[in-house]
Formats: sequence, C-alpha cells, structure tokens
Amino acid sequence: MKTIIPLLLLLLGANANLIHGNEAPSYLKWLPIAELPPVGDQSESLGVAGPYVGVHNDALIVAGGANFPKPYWGESKIWHDDIWVLERSINGASNLWTNGGSLPRPLGYGASVSLPQGVLCIGGNDADQTYSDVFLLKWNASGKTVVRESLPSLPTAIAYTAATSIGNKVYVMGGTETNDLSSALNQLWILDMENLGDGWQKGSGWPGPARGFNLVATQNNGYEERIYLFSGRRETENGDLDFLRDAYSYSPASDQWSRLADSPASMMAGEAIPVGENHIFAVGGADGSLFYVADDLKDEHPGFPNRAWAYNALTDTWQDGGAIPQNHVTTQVAKWGDSYIIASGEIRPRVRTPQIWEVSPVTAATSFGALNWTTLILYLGGLIVVGCICARGTKSSEDFYLGGRSIPWWAAGMSIFGTTLSAITYLALPARVYGTSWSVIILNAGIVIVAPLIALVYVPRLRRINAVTAYQFLESRFDAGLRLFGSASFIILQLFRMGIVVFLPALALSAVTGFSLTLCILLMGVIATLYTAFGGIKAVIWTDVIQVVVLVGGALLALAIIVFSLDGGMATLISMGTENGKFSMPALEWSWTDDALLVLVLGGIFSNALVPYTSDQAVVQRYLTTSSEKEAQKAVWTNAFLAIPATLIFSIMGIALFVFYKSKPELLGPLQKNDQILPWFVAHEIPAGLAGIVIAGVFAAAMSSLDSSMHSICTAASNDFFKRKKPDWKDSDQLRFARALVFCLGVLGTSMALIMSQIDTGHIFDFLIGLMGLIGGPLAGLFLLAIFANQAQRQHAWIGLICSLIAIFYCKYLTGLNGLLYGLVGIGVCFVVGYALSIIMPKKAPSP
Repeated sequence: MKTIIPLLLLLLGANANLIHGNEAPSYLKWLPIAELPPVGDQSESLGVAGPYVGVHNDALIVAGGANFPKPYWGESKIWHDDIWVLERSINGASNLWTNGGSLPRPLGYGASVSLPQGVLCIGGNDADQTYSDVFLLKWNASGKTVVRESLPSLPTAIAYTAATSIGNKVYVMGGTETNDLSSALNQLWILDMENLGDGWQKGSGWPGPARGFNLVATQNNGYEERIYLFSGRRETENGDLDFLRDAYSYSPASDQWSRLADSPASMMAGEAIPVGENHIFAVGGADGSLFYVADDLKDEHPGFPNRAWAYNALTDTWQDGGAIPQNHVTTQVAKWGDSYIIASGEIRPRVRTPQIWEVSPVTAATSFGALNWTTLILYLGGLIVVGCICARGTKSSEDFYLGGRSIPWWAAGMSIFGTTLSAITYLALPARVYGTSWSVIILNAGIVIVAPLIALVYVPRLRRINAVTAYQFLESRFDAGLRLFGSASFIILQLFRMGIVVFLPALALSAVTGFSLTLCILLMGVIATLYTAFGGIKAVIWTDVIQVVVLVGGALLALAIIVFSLDGGMATLISMGTENGKFSMPALEWSWTDDALLVLVLGGIFSNALVPYTSDQAVVQRYLTTSSEKEAQKAVWTNAFLAIPATLIFSIMGIALFVFYKSKPELLGPLQKNDQILPWFVAHEIPAGLAGIVIAGVFAAAMSSLDSSMHSICTAASNDFFKRKKPDWKDSDQLRFARALVFCLGVLGTSMALIMSQIDTGHIFDFLIGLMGLIGGPLAGLFLLAIFANQAQRQHAWIGLICSLIAIFYCKYLTGLNGLLYGLVGIGVCFVVGYALSIIMPKKAPSP
C-alpha cells in the first residue's frame, strides 16, 4: 500500500502534465496599434532605431532615433530630431499622430523613462559624438504641443545605456562614453527628481564587466522593489565582441548588488517588461549568432530571434517566454495604462520597422473540468444539508447564538481554528513562505504561549457572568459605554472584512483557474448565508468542522502531489529548500522595522494571539457554546494544538511550491500576486477530481470566515444594542430578527465583494487590513486591564483606550514600526496607562 499511493499520485501527476505540450505557452498578447510616420525628409515610413519612448499625460511620445534610407545597404546612417505624439483613439477612431516639434539636435541611442513630470531623456549620440544632456519632454494635451525642459546633465557623456525608476529616483546603468564600445561603463547613476539641485549621484557598479546595450527593469517581487540588469555587449581587451549573458539585481535600499542566474542566450539591445510580481520578460534582443555574417547576408538575414525569455525574480530561474510576432532591438519600452508599448526599432541589420506594438500580459487559459466541478458542487451541497439539519434543532435565540451551550469541546475548538484561518491566510501563508522563508511559523507559536492565559483566566471570567458577547464583560467591569464602543468597533470592522474575505480568495481563484469572479463570490456568499441564517451557531460550528477537515486535507493532498513529483521527493525538498534559505529563521537582531526574531515572537504573542483570542466576538463566542468551563478550556487547547501542525503543513507547502517551480520553471506563468501560487499549482498540476478537493479547501476557508463574521455581527448587534432597548423582547421575535439580520448581512457582504470586483480596491485593502490591526490592539488592552487591574475604573479604562489609539496611529503613520508590533503597542499602552492611573487616582472597583 505504501508504494501504491505514491505511484498513483505520480501517474495522475504525469497525466495532468500532458496538457502542457511541448510549445511554451504565450503569456503576452501583441497588438499592432499604429505605425510611426515618416521622419526627416523621408517620403515613406521606415521607422527608427534608438528613439526616446515614453508616456506623459496619457499620450505616447516617440522622439529622435536613426535609420538607413532605402536601399539599406551602401547608405550611411541618418540621425533624426522628430518628436511624434500618439493619443489614444476615442470611440473607435483611428490612432492619430501629432507632430510635437523637434529635439535640439538629431539624437538617438540614449535612455528614456516615463515619469509623472514627463518623459525623461538621458544622453544619446549622433554620428560624431556622445552627449551628457538630460531633458524632459512634456505633452500639453490642450495646446497639442511638446514642451522641453532641461535637467542636470550627467557627469559623463553616455549612449547605448538603459534606465528605470523607483519612486522619485531615476537609475541609469551601463552604456558607453563614446560611440565606440571600447568605452563601455560599469557605472550606476542616480537622480532624485525631488532634489534636482543635488544632480546625479554615483552609485555602486555591479560585480561584472562593463557593457552597453544592456537591459534594465524594475520588479517588485511582493517583498522588495529591486532593479534587474541583464545581458549587453562589450569589447574585450583583444578587440573581440562579447555578447553577455550574465545578470544582476540591485537593491536601492542597501546599495547592494546580487549575481543572478545567467540567461539562456544573449539578449543585448532588447527590451525588458515586468509582468506580475515575479517575472520579467525579455521581448527583444540579439543573441549575436549571425553578427559576423550580417554584411554577407544583407537582405537574406532572417532577423533577430522571434522568441521571448522570461526571468522569475523570486526563484532566480529562466524559462522560454514563448514566440513573439516581431523582435525589435535598440528601442525603448514604455508602460501605457495596463499595457506596454514597443515603438519602432531594428528588426534585422540596418532595417527598421515603423510598427508600434501594444503588449499586454495574459493568463494561460485553463479549464476546471466537469469532474472538479462535480467534486466542488457535492461539497457545497453538503454544507447546505448540514445547515438544514442544524436548523431543526434551533428553536430559541439561545440555540441560535450559543447552540444551547451543548457543542462538544472538540467541535468548538476546530471551529475556533477554522474561524481564525481565513482563505486569505490559507493562500497567503504558503505564498509568504514561497517568497521568503518559514520563519513566519513563529507567529502561530504565540497561540500556544497564550493558550494557558486564555483557558485558565479569560474563559472562567467570561463564563462567570453568563455572557453572550465578549463585550458584556466590559460593561460588568467598567461601564456600558465601553461595551458599546467595543461591540461597535468589532461590528464595523467585521462588516468591511466580510467583503475582503470573500473577494480576495475569489480573485486569486478566478485569475488562474478560469472561474468567473462573480460566480466564485456568489457561491461563497449565498451558500454561507443560507446555512448560517437557518442553522445559527450550530450550523456555523459543524460546517467549520467539515471545512477544517477539507482545507487541511486539501493542503496535505497538494503537498503530497508536489513531493512525489520531485526527483528525490522529500530529500530534494529539504536540500533545495535549505540551499535557498527557506528553512532559515530570522536574524537575532535589535530591529523594530524588519521581521527580526524578537518582532515575530512579540507579534505572535500580542497581534496574532492576544488580540483575536481575547477581543474578537467571533472567537470568544465559541468559548460560550460548550456545556461547561472545563469543556470551553478543552476547546481552547484543541485550537492551540491544531494551529502548530497546520502552520507546519502550510509552511512546508510554501517551501515545496518554491522547490517545484525552481526545478520546473517552465510550468509557472507570471502571477499578478504571490497569493495566486497555490491556485496556479492546483489549476495546472493537480489531476481532475483531486483539484476540486483542494479548491474546495479554499472555498471552505473563505466561508468559515464569512459565516463567523455574519453570525458574530448578528450576535453582537442583537445583544449589545437591540436587546438593551427591548428588555421584554419575546424570544421567538428575537430568533426571527436574528435570522433576518444574518440574511441581510450575507447580502451585504456578498454585495461588497461584488462591488470590489468592479473597482480598483488595492489601497482600500491595505487601509482596511491595517485598520483592523489598529483597533484590535486597544480592545485587547481593555480586556487585559479589566482582568488584571482590579482597582482600575471606567475613567482609567477610557483614558487608557484613548492613549492607546493615539499611540498606535502615531506608530502606523509617523514611524517605520513593523506592523506586527501594533498589537503590542495597543495592548501595552492601554494596560500601562490604565493601570498607572488606577494607582495614581485609586478608587475601589466593584466586583463583576
């Protein structure tokens, strides 16, 4: 049996891989959008090489460059000073060019960067010399003119160079000081656009030979924005030409260079396009294979290779980027909206093209398949059945809110685990380990550290007052105002969270599986709403139990398939993971901004454990559904014991994904976000039927968070607000109200997710997730003060809360403090201030 299972998985995996075929998939869509008009006094459009290309005020600017008149052979190269501007077509009209005037002189073969201030043009040459000039080209849309503005010149003349930008800074790398390649540079120049008076600053050169015609691109791998330098050409000491294949990355933060894997072929004078969070596509370039026979071939020259190469900045691997319709060398690339523009350029020696291409990233198409859909639908249908069964036993409001306080400890513990493990975590934890290391496991160790405090101190105090919500304890200990503040804060944050926990996993799934985003959202939202509204907390807990089994089982299944598909299995995973630092732990250093060991430990204890397990109604409510204090304590321990192995599973899966795609880079397409790595693997590598189980795990994680948010909001709103105004509220009316409220919340949460799918919500996500962390710390601090500072009174608590909110917002917006420490700040300031005031201004505290 032990040998049959691995063999079956290998066979299934082999069958899944048959869909890939031998031809590299195309991840770029090429669309011809215009042709460059004739330049100079030429009567036909021949195109140019070496133009300055960029976008300003949503218009494409193409300026300067050089070409050969027809016939191409036997004629001298001519430099041009034309500036042409292309605006986007309106209502289907043809793209029209506007003559934007001319450069101060015929010029080409410099570098250009698109900036908010304009298109920055750097250096360049003509037939006689190389220049150090730097200037901006600005498009005045109302006046239909191009304005030129001079900027600080480079310290040296430069041509055949490349440039990019990060933030307000421009980086120029490589190039030659003269028109001769023997003057190639190993030099980095930096210009701060906000401090132009400082001029160009000299940075560190890369640890390799000088070069011209190199490629440069900026890529954010999800963790750090770096600059990448590829290929190029140089002249050796004996006068030979060397077509380079070495590659380097540069960190502006540390001014440090790293050597990367060599490219499969030289791609000098090409263009580099960043795609998603990991990939950089070299979509043009000459490999030098026909360089010395070009003069003999003349018009018989086949042109430069019509093949793209793709570099994965995270795994440091190269892969075939697929065929391209035309290879343009010695031109620039510019981002225009969501696409990239490759304008004109040289397609074979001496021959230019006037063609302007729009290049857009696309996701490789995949089909989920009937068998996978069957698996997923059966699972989702099973959840509805569980909800219907639970609805039969839900006869009172106490049944709806607390399950009649009859939930077994092990089910309550699994539900706590399922509630805190959202689909965002289910996708993000393996993705974070895939991108960094498994040091994040320290965060969940905080749950085990805090578990004794929760089980032995918090649970008895909450159950002693027969609470339905966590915030009743704040009223019994301080006053009604703090109860209402805590409950309202929780409700508001959970309302925003509902849309996020549905939308983000739905977005990740739809991006790589071919699912309809709307369908994903509706499936999660509608089904979770139905079983929660009818079955109450019983349905929530029992579906959570099922969902925990499915999501952990799906993770184990995916991990097994990865391990058995690796040559060498687990031994390869461990050895390659170790080589690439995936098993490394954070540095033991005193840093409050990086993920240092102490930061992770404190973040795990305070932000990841104390905040949710003491102040989050969705979690605390589970403590109250068991039959006794002892049973509730067992539930707490159950969750703690589940958290560690689950974290190990997800972390090792992240390492396994890294090793798999480093070993087989050709199987990984560009991802818009690293969180899509697991859905990508499921969609492209896991066999039919089994893939449905893993995807069901993603649905399970999303719905276990959504159902908990809906039910806990309903419980808090009903008991902390509505019931206070209706002390004689009939139980049957309260039950009907609760079900109706859950239904409305489900519609609201699903609608929010659908709205998010139609608008740009990137910054909203960051804001809301940050806000959740900011509010949670002060609330947890209130609970800590209420339990451990017996002499603290309401005025002490209020002042502590206000000081905590001020401190945490200060840390968020005015310091570089690591976000994992916001929980420590929020809890610490609230408790210390409240406790100190209770000593300075003591009053006898009433017993709860």
